[in-house]
Amino acid sequence: MTPKRKQSWLLLEWIGTIIFGLFPDTRFFNDKLSRVIFIFTNWFAIPDLKNPRHFNEKLMALKNSEEAYAPLRTRVTDKELVKDYVTELIGPGHVVPTLAILRTAAEVDTFAFPLPSVVKPTHSSQEVMIFRDRQPDAKQRGLLKYWLWKSYFAANREPNYSKLEKKLIVEEVIGGGLGVVEDVKVLCFNGKPKMIQVDYGRYDDHRRDYFDLTGALLPVEMRKPAARLPFPFPDKLPRILDIAARLSAGFSFIRVDFYIAGEAILIGELTSFPTNCTVPFKPESADLTIARLFDEPDLEITPQLFAAADAGDAAARVISLKGAPAPAKGRLHEAGSGGV
Repeated sequence: MTPKRKQSWLLLEWIGTIIFGLFPDTRFFNDKLSRVIFIFTNWFAIPDLKNPRHFNEKLMALKNSEEAYAPLRTRVTDKELVKDYVTELIGPGHVVPTLAILRTAAEVDTFAFPLPSVVKPTHSSQEVMIFRDRQPDAKQRGLLKYWLWKSYFAANREPNYSKLEKKLIVEEVIGGGLGVVEDVKVLCFNGKPKMIQVDYGRYDDHRRDYFDLTGALLPVEMRKPAARLPFPFPDKLPRILDIAARLSAGFSFIRVDFYIAGEAILIGELTSFPTNCTVPFKPESADLTIARLFDEPDLEITPQLFAAADAGDAAARVISLKGAPAPAKGRLHEAGSGGV
């Protein structure tokens, strides 16, 4: 079983790996190619990195900063090495057990996968394959070898992936199956958990909710439609937030990704640049509010904060459309020339 991904995006990913891979790994080219990716995936919108206001503009500024190249970010990006980091900081029993590491195509061809098991590339993102009761067929092994060959960094230019060794990790299937709740992710700013993301039905009718630190539902969406369900693990919330704070210490932004399996609270990975800085939060007022956390990590996130921001944004639009004087003839529009 493999999560469905659009064939068009898979093709673009392959083309990006080939074409972008021709450009050297330097700060200059990584910055320029990141802008190209943003512009292409946001209908030719141009990011303002000199005066960033939106979440992805702030995140891109971080992506192009010295911090993005730090060895620690590289270490925690690797899906194998991050497990040692988690165990060092949190203690044993908080990572999914590793069954094997595959480094070559020959190993993929001959390896007898433990059943059931999960396979992921440690140097990439979004790819996972689950084998429950049978060995992978030739097509599936071919896809695994493609994952082993592919450079996620070349296509996406996230600096933390640049130096990663290409390998596949084979893990236990946790929780006895997929379950209803796929995972819980905590967005952390300067070592402080601020928002919680919960994904449902990743393999079928994928939906996503956001919550504040008390478990209250937030009026926010990103990429997937909202399920609008109660926070599923209120009894585990204090422990989740404590672990997230400890793992995010030292990072100006990072997302701590959890799996909840029965009573176990497990860390899946640490994500530096969700969606590669390309997918905004909705509505725009919420996106602007979340972006404030990069500079105001003590800002208290509540449903009321988003409601107030949305009301203020709506009022500003009404004033702009109905109450603003027309610009004088013969003069250029100077301030706010970007439009509504």
